[in-house]
Amino acid sequence: MDISDKQMRAENARLKRELAEAIAARAEDARTAGVARRHFNFLEAMLETMPVGVVIAQAPSGRILMGNKRAEEMVRHPIYQSNDVDSYGEWISHHEDGRQVESHEYPLAQVIRYGEDYSELDVHYQRGDGSKFWMRIVGRPVMDDRGNRIGAAVALLDIDHERHLLSQQEILIGELNHRVKNAFTVVKSIVSQSLRSSETSTDVRDTIDARLEAYATAHSQLIGNRWDRALVSDIAHDTIGRIAAGRILMEGPAVELPSKAALALSMAFYELATNAVKHGSLSVPDGTVALIWNRTGGDNPSLIIDWKEQGGPPPVKSQSNGFGSKIIDRVLSAETSGTVSIEYPETGFTWHLEVPLTHES
Repeated sequence: MDISDKQMRAENARLKRELAEAIAARAEDARTAGVARRHFNFLEAMLETMPVGVVIAQAPSGRILMGNKRAEEMVRHPIYQSNDVDSYGEWISHHEDGRQVESHEYPLAQVIRYGEDYSELDVHYQRGDGSKFWMRIVGRPVMDDRGNRIGAAVALLDIDHERHLLSQQEILIGELNHRVKNAFTVVKSIVSQSLRSSETSTDVRDTIDARLEAYATAHSQLIGNRWDRALVSDIAHDTIGRIAAGRILMEGPAVELPSKAALALSMAFYELATNAVKHGSLSVPDGTVALIWNRTGGDNPSLIIDWKEQGGPPPVKSQSNGFGSKIIDRVLSAETSGTVSIEYPETGFTWHLEVPLTHES
């Protein structure tokens, strides 16, 4: 250990003694002073046994008073006795984009100077030995009996392993996405070749190819983001945007659906948009479609989705129960545990879906 390290440790010990003496000096009598010292010793012992790093600073200056051994083990240097909030820059770390963290950005500064009740920041910290690791800093205020903010404490968490796992996960998700796309390409090729050899019409082949493409797009959207959930807005834009970009009004709050329901909804949107372009309101220049969704409140919230066409030819209910009709009705109801209602007024085709949003949705 060099001389500077010894000096910093000695200064740290001196400050701890001063803090204990300050608490004792304010005690009304010797008995209370003894209790105060015992409380401080208990606090110090507790901090030293905690599995996370802890650093404490006083307010309003922001001067760092103490830190535990776990904090020193993590950062691999003695606790810096920063004199004020503006001195936290000596704790060298960087943001995700490589920019160095400034003094005022640290949670201690956010709590002490800006009055935050909670502050959290992930940083790429430069240790005393020159190595780096990812650390999460969580700050909260320290209050006295009267509710006055007399300082702040931060917990230091080593999240380097967590970051490594996230990086590996992104690589795996990228590989999975690539393989899923390849699998759908192979399936489309097999189906196309099989239908061509059976002299199936071009329209049928194109329809099947388009449906497979829509399903592949839905899978890609889920894998590319959160594999288990997707936003209704993302489903709508990714599916409908490829068919009728700019011709459909889409509006609604941020609502997520689990992957099973999201895939079924994407196929339903595809069938609705395709039918509107071929036979419905989007088959004429002045026709419009409004896709509106909302979330109901209360103890049993639901997702309400309405598809309303206007300005097109009068809708005609199909006598045959084709694949598209099954998707927008029975299949979607089964996959979402929701209810579907379809109407054919002269003003335009309408489709209504209500999906219960349980704690699993």
